[in-house]
Amino acid sequence: MASVFDEHVERRGTRCAKWDSFDRIYQIPDLIHVGCADMDFRAPAPLLKRLHELCDHGVFGYSDIFDDFYEAIQRFYKDHHHCEIPQEQIVFCPRINIACGLCAEAFTRPYDEVLIHTPSYPPLRQAIEENGRHLVQVPLQYENGVYSLTKEALEQAVSPRTRMLILVNPHNPTTRVFTKEELTVVADFCVEHDLILFADEIHGDLLPVGANFVSVLELDAKYQDHIIMASSPAKTFNMPGLVGSFMVISNPKLRARVRDEISRIGEHNPNAFFNAALVSAYTECDEYLAELRAYLDQNEQYIRQGFAQLFPQCHVCKREGSYLLWIDMQACFTTAEEMRHFFFDEAHVAVYLGEQFGAGCERFVRLNLAAPRATLEEVMKRLTNVKAGRPYNAE
Repeated sequence: MASVFDEHVERRGTRCAKWDSFDRIYQIPDLIHVGCADMDFRAPAPLLKRLHELCDHGVFGYSDIFDDFYEAIQRFYKDHHHCEIPQEQIVFCPRINIACGLCAEAFTRPYDEVLIHTPSYPPLRQAIEENGRHLVQVPLQYENGVYSLTKEALEQAVSPRTRMLILVNPHNPTTRVFTKEELTVVADFCVEHDLILFADEIHGDLLPVGANFVSVLELDAKYQDHIIMASSPAKTFNMPGLVGSFMVISNPKLRARVRDEISRIGEHNPNAFFNAALVSAYTECDEYLAELRAYLDQNEQYIRQGFAQLFPQCHVCKREGSYLLWIDMQACFTTAEEMRHFFFDEAHVAVYLGEQFGAGCERFVRLNLAAPRATLEEVMKRLTNVKAGRPYNAE
């Protein structure tokens, strides 16, 4: 039976970053883009209905946050993540990258150190470094195709100048979903060294069917004074272009400083479209999310099987969260340039190259599963053609 996610939605010519901007950057004709982390699916029908109603109203004046915004977040987190969030702890912020940067601005001084696990999502690194802070990279341990978080690596990285730790969970790009035990290790470390723990959980809803996610908000109360959790419906319901996120901050002193910083940059209220979209996403779109998770699982199985046949020496890391796959191609290519040439110049398939995520990842790729099956079939067809010595578009 056809799925709503099978529909092809033409995104070229819509001022789309994923397709139009990267076409302009790469200058390679007929590229298929499966790198950038947004979905090629329409947003949920109830959400679109809300936005159509807003358009029909026709007045796009200043918007503000009311109880329904907070109540939608509270409802979703209670039902999906078993978290009871007091309303006063929720703080709006336009983007998680902005939230990360302003927390660094609020709680650290120039040249203070901020820890982040690597491989790491480039914009979070930029949010720290462009604020004049020193980013210290803490490598995740990679052994037998599995990434793990260790207390030893954290202890080796910390110094008297360390003030903050960024934790991305589910991790981008490796997709690791850290266990409660691992999160407790990190939280203990932050309490011991008096660090702010900034937890980016934006991919936390996008798990394989049957899998569970533990938010830092579920950790013991003794840790919550150090925790700032940031999330958004943007990834889950494909609305990053509406620009909005939120933080949950238990510690009233930290919360007041963050609110002051948001006020200072003039970003204290959401645009009208994000306001309406968040309420709809978190109250009306559970069925969409359930169907999406099942579709992503099917796409993952298809790509895993295809890569196993085409590149038997590659290792597709276990997908624990997000709609991404992190693929180890080290046994398949001698150099990063050879790998780039194969995917981009020969196959006309734009993945995210591992070198963007830090040292040691040069022969990895990140591939986005959130596309209609026909798109992924075309990706595999192109890769198969090139591997067999044929033109990428051979029939």
